[in-house]
Amino acid sequence: MRQAALRREDGAVAALVAGALALGFVAAHLQHGFVPGAADAWPLAQVRVPVWHVVWMGAWTGYAMALVGQAAGIFALPYTTSVLQFSNAHVTPSTLLLTFLNPIGALLGFRKTGQWNPGFALWLCAGGALGGLLGPFVRTGMLSDPDAFRFALGIALAIVAAQLLHRALHGFAAGATAPRSGATAGVPEPQARVETLGATGVRLTIGYRGERWTVNQAALFAVGAAVGVVSSALGLGGAFLIVPFLVLAYGLPLYVVPAATMPYAVVLSAVGLATYCIVLPLAGSSAVQPEWAWGFFAAAGGIFGSWAAAKTQLYIPEHFLDAMLGVVTGAVGVLYILAFFAPLPFRV
Repeated sequence: MRQAALRREDGAVAALVAGALALGFVAAHLQHGFVPGAADAWPLAQVRVPVWHVVWMGAWTGYAMALVGQAAGIFALPYTTSVLQFSNAHVTPSTLLLTFLNPIGALLGFRKTGQWNPGFALWLCAGGALGGLLGPFVRTGMLSDPDAFRFALGIALAIVAAQLLHRALHGFAAGATAPRSGATAGVPEPQARVETLGATGVRLTIGYRGERWTVNQAALFAVGAAVGVVSSALGLGGAFLIVPFLVLAYGLPLYVVPAATMPYAVVLSAVGLATYCIVLPLAGSSAVQPEWAWGFFAAAGGIFGSWAAAKTQLYIPEHFLDAMLGVVTGAVGVLYILAFFAPLPFRV
């Protein structure tokens, strides 16, 4: 029975990946009349990048960031702007298309492992929807200059690195292990789930593996809205700020936060993308269209990568994940910040 369910889940992920790839080719022809790549530049991005590279970028960023409960944007955006040199305004909605589709693979996996609770995510997502309506106006105003945009992105990366490395140090000091590292071979563990234990007014109590936490849903809405403004302005899924908030404010472990952060990234990204394409022109501003094919190709890799992460996260000690991603993220963030104040001997 379990094997049949796993095969159905694998089939669903394979269908999503194939669908995203197909949409990429269709979108390229509808938007440009041809498929851009290494030979023909992407018209909006103004760079020559082969399709396989965009897919691969989505896969590894989707895997790496889903391991720590985040969407791919916080890695994909700096990689896109610095390595692939796609750094104009169109990069923001293009990355939002990735952060909209990328978490879907993780949601399928996390739902199977019990790391899923729509009630926990509800008010956070509602706040994200509000923020997603406002952030694009910040992007086309205050952050329209590329240098200002990279500086803001550098601060975001530095925040992520600080909280990841802080958690890593505590994990190494405590000798923490992965939740399933002590499982007996051949003996299936009881299925643990993020459960709603009670709700009183604005307070919601959730539980996971014998522990419980109480969160304030009004606070979740307010934080979701504020983070949504920043994230949709940059082209991120928002988890880079939501994760440390949930960990520091409520003491939630990394294995619980995907129940809120993954749905949040999907909702925020969808609203932000719609705002760039539809709401901005209705408000008298110019629309900022994404490279639709770029986003779909990256999402094809991201869906697979985030789904694979959901399968392996519980077997990897949390502090190892934090340390690995924190070092890389911090280095890139510091370079972006330094480049804002003084020219560097290399391009970032």
